[in-house]
Amino acid sequence: MSTPSTTIITNLKTLTPPTANTLADADTYGMDMPGMLSGALLKANELKVCLTLIVNKTDSADPNLATLNNILASLT
Repeated sequence: MSTPSTTIITNLKTLTPPTANTLADADTYGMDMPGMLSGALLKANELKVCLTLIVNKTDSADPNLATLNNILASLT
């Protein structure tokens, strides 16, 4: 079953460029919308790398392992 967080990286990769109205509105507030979207994808990928390293070193008896694996699975 898919949840809203199940495909974070996939969804970020498939975003289309913002509309002109979105860019204009964001620019009004000093936001770099394309840069922020690119940054979000970069950070999601960094989180996946970090969590992979943590999971690889987490003891199988550690109760946090299941939660970490669930979070990692959501970053497809």
